[in-house]
Amino acid sequence: MPEPKSTGDSTTAGYNRRVGETLRATRRHKKMSLQEVEGLSNQEFKASVLGAYERGERAISVPRLWRLARFYGVETTQLLPLDESALAAGRGSDAADPVLGDLVEKLDLSDSEAQTLKRVLSTIAAALEAESGPSPDESNQGSR
Repeated sequence: MPEPKSTGDSTTAGYNRRVGETLRATRRHKKMSLQEVEGLSNQEFKASVLGAYERGERAISVPRLWRLARFYGVETTQLLPLDESALAAGRGSDAADPVLGDLVEKLDLSDSEAQTLKRVLSTIAAALEAESGPSPDESNQGSR
């Protein structure tokens, strides 16, 4: 049996696989089959090509990812997996948000669930910051 085509180094191949997992999870969350996506998108997203993206066999371009996000009615970033290093760092490193890491670990969240949680926490933090204004450290940065 021939080996699958390589998409570059193992890091790139691994990332393509994780993007594919996120694409598949999003499609399934929308309760759509590959064939339904193809039909409802007027053949823009062929089932065979979308399947190759979801299996990580093929890399998706940024413009195409953007169009797919619009089709699914989600933010483009929602179709990208959470950075593994950020997730790993959040599971015990002082450099990342320990709350996120603890929640991800305790709730045993998948990458896409962890990404959604991170977005929710970021949105809340941004809303709280907008409500209270910038921190003293941030407001002093411009006066240096």
